[in-house]
Amino acid sequence: MFLKFSHIFAAKFSSKDYKDMVKQRIIEEASELFAGTGVKSTTMDDLARHMGISKRTIYENFKDKETLLIACIDNFHRGSAVFSERVFNKEGNVVDAILVLMQKGVEQASLRQFDMLSDIRKYYPQVYKEHLMCMHDDNCKGMERLILRGIGEGVFRDDLNPEIIAVFFTKRADGIVMVDRDLDKFSLAEVFENVIITFLRGICTTEGIEIINRYKEKKSK
Repeated sequence: MFLKFSHIFAAKFSSKDYKDMVKQRIIEEASELFAGTGVKSTTMDDLARHMGISKRTIYENFKDKETLLIACIDNFHRGSAVFSERVFNKEGNVVDAILVLMQKGVEQASLRQFDMLSDIRKYYPQVYKEHLMCMHDDNCKGMERLILRGIGEGVFRDDLNPEIIAVFFTKRADGIVMVDRDLDKFSLAEVFENVIITFLRGICTTEGIEIINRYKEKKSK
């Protein structure tokens, strides 16, 4: 448990470093509980017991659950941006990078995360509007840049309107995470294959489609 090792960490780090480490740990553990149990069902007492720390320690870092929730969302947003940048720097083209990112998202998602997002929209509408919708807007802008890059690489058709495609694609991708309950009987992998890959095929050139085919062949082996 976190409590057992806290005195060791405290001895090795400065006071500020230690406080930052504790705060980050709280964010990470709270994110797991929110995703696993739902935001509404998770209490600060639950988090304190889960971490093996006092509730006072949590409140010393976050004044209430809403503040902690915002920190969890912002932390996820930053982490996603760093991971995405790493993938796009590593992969040779935009199509491969998008497929890797979307597949990673499917692998990490769980049905309970849908309840978390539903809770935020229902019980924390201001947080949903100011933070999750802001993240959605950032994703749209990022996708528009990728569409332009893909056109330049010759893997996306040059007759596309990048802004329209970016908005539409982001909404479809969000739709996998905020999956419609009508799709509950299907796995996320099935939704991914039928929605995202089909959409990508529609905006790809022959070269881009060949990349998708190679991805599917590799995945099937």
